Amino acid sequence: MIGGLSLFAGVLAGLAMARSPTPAWMVAAAVSLGLATVSALRGSPAVRALTAFTLGVLLVSVQVARWSALVVTPASPDTRLLLDARILDTPARAGTEVRFDAEVRVISGHGDGRWRRARLAWRDASLVPRVGERWRLLVRLAPLTDTRNFAGPDLARIALRDRIHLAGRVLPGALDERVALAPASIDTTRARIAIRIRDSVSDPDAAALLVALAVGQTDGLSRDQWRVFNATGTTHLVAISGMHVTLFALLAFAAARAVWRWLPPARFVARETFAALAGLAAAGAYALLAGLSVPTQRTWLMLAIFVGTRLAARAAAPARVWSLALVAVLLADPLAPLAAGFWLSFVAVGVLLIVGQSPLSRVPRSLPDRVRMALTLQLAVMSLLAPLTVAVFGGISLAGLAVNLVAIPVISFVFVPLTLLGAVVGLIAPGWAMPCFQGAAFLYEHLWPALVFAANADLALWRVSPPAWWYALAVIGAALALWRFPLALRITSLVAVLPLISAPRNLPPAGSVRIEVLDAGRGASVLIETRTRVLLFDTGDSWGSEGARARQIVLPALDALGRPADDLVLPTLDPDRAAGAALLAVERGVGTIRVGGGWPGSELPVRICRDSTFESDGVRFELLAGGEGFEYCALRVVAGSHSLLLGGDLDAAAERALVARVVARSLRSDAVILSRHASALGSSRQWIEASGAVYAIAAGGLSSTRDGALERWRRAGARILDTRTDGALTLALDGNGLEIKARARRSRYPFAWRRLP
Repeated sequence: MIGGLSLFAGVLAGLAMARSPTPAWMVAAAVSLGLATVSALRGSPAVRALTAFTLGVLLVSVQVARWSALVVTPASPDTRLLLDARILDTPARAGTEVRFDAEVRVISGHGDGRWRRARLAWRDASLVPRVGERWRLLVRLAPLTDTRNFAGPDLARIALRDRIHLAGRVLPGALDERVALAPASIDTTRARIAIRIRDSVSDPDAAALLVALAVGQTDGLSRDQWRVFNATGTTHLVAISGMHVTLFALLAFAAARAVWRWLPPARFVARETFAALAGLAAAGAYALLAGLSVPTQRTWLMLAIFVGTRLAARAAAPARVWSLALVAVLLADPLAPLAAGFWLSFVAVGVLLIVGQSPLSRVPRSLPDRVRMALTLQLAVMSLLAPLTVAVFGGISLAGLAVNLVAIPVISFVFVPLTLLGAVVGLIAPGWAMPCFQGAAFLYEHLWPALVFAANADLALWRVSPPAWWYALAVIGAALALWRFPLALRITSLVAVLPLISAPRNLPPAGSVRIEVLDAGRGASVLIETRTRVLLFDTGDSWGSEGARARQIVLPALDALGRPADDLVLPTLDPDRAAGAALLAVERGVGTIRVGGGWPGSELPVRICRDSTFESDGVRFELLAGGEGFEYCALRVVAGSHSLLLGGDLDAAAERALVARVVARSLRSDAVILSRHASALGSSRQWIEASGAVYAIAAGGLSSTRDGALERWRRAGARILDTRTDGALTLALDGNGLEIKARARRSRYPFAWRRLP
């Protein structure tokens, strides 16, 4: 147990190293590790723990160094490479775009001939690639970390976790060509099963759920399905989980015991041995079918250790099995802790060990005792997983306790067996698989409305962003509640929940405003917060994003604030911004949407942007309409005698017209967020002179189109702030002026994956 935890601590220490280890350090660590290993064989537990810790640090250092050496950073926004690619997974479709991972080697361009893992997107593909196929692709490179924000997904961490070395977009043309068909493999088998399910089930949502349960591919699930699963705490049941693998192993074990006497070759092996090995093999096959994710790895390794100890006639404590599985997972993949599933799966099993109710230990015989055990386990898992769930997902499902009591047996004993039976039968006799898939789809059709009803309850999902110190308090409180102390003492652990309910928020004082300029890649988005009001300027979406930036960047930023947007200002209307605005309105709610040029026919609370002024907490918001037909909307935020000007989508002509229309001093500002995503189409000389800004903030756009505008601001004496180099920015504006509070690139801790350029 100590050795496994020490190895785990070493892995975490390696990931938390602020500097990349030098080769000399790794050689010295390897030599020290060898000497320590010899001493640890006969040494004290402390020496063995130190040896395991050093091994963990060294394993992660080697992985990070290898990944960093293979990462390809584009030299310019138009860097193109011709790649020899082997498709590694089933392409996921998002609108007109397909996305997939591939193992690639550079044919022509800047490359060293080594194989790398690439994450590619292909819009309007004439022929969608299939897993296992070999292709020649012309790709325009993109940065692995195209955005850096204070909240939301950490793209660099995801790239390291998945060993992604380059990202890009496939350019359509004659050079894109399939070189070879896919050979038979487990990946092609998974793809065949997924295709057969989609062909057998007419409802795409039901088909997506069955594919997730059969082969672990969750890319087909709709946004509304994910919303329902998150709100009801059933996300862990969507893809193949460790519990599914365990149940499948038990079913295979029981079936092997039953057929043992009818299989003469198996009579040479004892029945229990044959059944145990058959169950373990079946669980391994199911784990492979799921793509060998961390939960399935952990479950199969635990089963393998348990079966091994039984066959060797030795008893292994549950904690020792847990520790050995932890060691095996970390040795197989030292970067596994970068995945949320690693923490959720191991902590969940640890909870079962703490309460002493492991499913392998004792099973109550009477129905009331079984119900009591199920409630105890469910409450225990939810309690101790609550801090981790809040940290990973930004909230916790209050409806999960009741919903999981029904969802776990229905999905585990009905959906999964039907789906797996159809998958296995489909590989042998495809015609007989359809009744299984359609039966599961029939159950989905009749049970899904109940799940939606639970998800739509007012308190189904509780979103909260607690301070960092709360997590330590919550872990202690949860452990206290689960330990075998007197009930009165365990109830006192509820005090850990109070900070989430009554903790005062860090709100801006009256007369001041907090501004967060989000890093949205090619788009732009700004969160403006006063004491009682939140205004969002733009959704972060750009051409072809179709609301994706609003989901990936704006929603996490709003959740971090813990408040919905009272106002949304769209600089102008286009399909991508419309999709983002609709998403924000449905997911979090929006009080008023002001749109440059209006939004004809919309059922959302839309107003046409006009020249107008409103105040909130001593801060004045001035809306400025510009362009022909007033199709553009700009914004000026004023606190005392200082202000921030947001140009939106104003082009040079619209800027000059607006300067001529308003009094010149009405545009004077401490800082300006450049119009037209900092491209040369905006930032006219008249606009620069009228604003007189000290800071010029460039957000969004393409690097190749910015040089002219940024140079004009520099010549005017403005200081340039750029989200492409600084990441997201946090500003404070009050009567004393404008202050830069934080920059995402500099202020976050430099973990191993954040050392990318």
